Amino acid sequence: MKQTIQVFAHNHFSGNLTFNKLENEYLFNYVNDNFISLSMPYREKTYVSQFGLHPVFDMNMPEGYLYELLKKYLLKELKELDDFTLFAYLSPQIEGMLTYKTEQKHQQLQSNFILEDIISSEDDDIFSILIKTFLKKSFISGVQPKVLATLREKVTLNDREFIIKTFGNEYPCLAENEFFCMKAIAHAGIPVPSFYLSHNKKLFIIERFDYDKSSNTFLGFEDMCVLSKQKKEQKYKGSYEKIAQIIHKVSTSRLEDLEIFFKMIVMNYLLKNGDAHLKNFGIIYTHDLSTRRLAPAYDVINTLIYLKTDKPALSLFSKNVWMNQEKLEKFGITYCFLSQKETKQIYQKCVQAVNKIVISIENYIDKKENDHFINTGEAMIHYLKSSLIQTETLKEVPYTQGHQK
Repeated sequence: MKQTIQVFAHNHFSGNLTFNKLENEYLFNYVNDNFISLSMPYREKTYVSQFGLHPVFDMNMPEGYLYELLKKYLLKELKELDDFTLFAYLSPQIEGMLTYKTEQKHQQLQSNFILEDIISSEDDDIFSILIKTFLKKSFISGVQPKVLATLREKVTLNDREFIIKTFGNEYPCLAENEFFCMKAIAHAGIPVPSFYLSHNKKLFIIERFDYDKSSNTFLGFEDMCVLSKQKKEQKYKGSYEKIAQIIHKVSTSRLEDLEIFFKMIVMNYLLKNGDAHLKNFGIIYTHDLSTRRLAPAYDVINTLIYLKTDKPALSLFSKNVWMNQEKLEKFGITYCFLSQKETKQIYQKCVQAVNKIVISIENYIDKKENDHFINTGEAMIHYLKSSLIQTETLKEVPYTQGHQK
């Protein structure tokens, strides 16, 4: 019997998603003129995706740590597990502009967790507790251990959704790494969601940014994999020029968003984030499409401290190397429509942001309670200062080896 997933946009029925197992085809058919994706406008003809979910659905599929946990849990119950079966199981729990209904009955999750208590918790098992509670609703991609949790603010008593990340031994102090990098991003004047570092330094907590508190509705969000019509396995296939072109085509504030995107690129290069792939940039929009903007920055870390030969995730001027100031400014002029004066001013602001975070890390590791971070912090400082020296000398730094992130 063919299983059907009913797809809704802003609580109005749009159409049906089905799976032809014999042909390994995923089929979406609109029933009503209520679009579900910028890359899938309303039409009568079936949208067919071979060998995997359509990108707008695939965007929410778990990877890595979460996928292995779900597979282990669900195989006992479902006996077999393909992408459609997993999506059908998870989709009724998804909250966003798109929601889903299937024939399966799901128990509504009840959350009694307080944001401030999670931040201040010294319990080493708190992440495991959150995983057990929210595993079935953690429709988030990425290989890092993470969970999507509903937490209540103690003061406002409002429930909000947060992505909570931790790390294994292979990536020590990853939560602090991301915290400092996101602080640097904010110093550069780039929009960021609310984020926190837990007191025990084990958790990085960041708020979902696709919820409009003023209207109490979810905004549409599509990452650049979706907008490039590519699946998550292709997230390293692309260029920063292509992302700039998509922003120019889609955004309703294109010049402002391209300026922000230029800042993002400069900061990713200065911070030595080799994981700025297609899924780590996106567009948020209102359902009437009157506002379509570049999403806030997220998932920014220094990757070189873990992978010494790492390189940028996507190409720039057909190269995956750490570009110098001259090349980055050329990108800003050519693809972000900035003047030479503007690119130099923006670049200097980004340099100042990195300098601020170097000082913050130096002060942080001087405190006895942060001795665990000395090696990671000193490595970060080394790479960040190297970026600033590179800026002064205008030399490119090539890395010939990459990695699978």
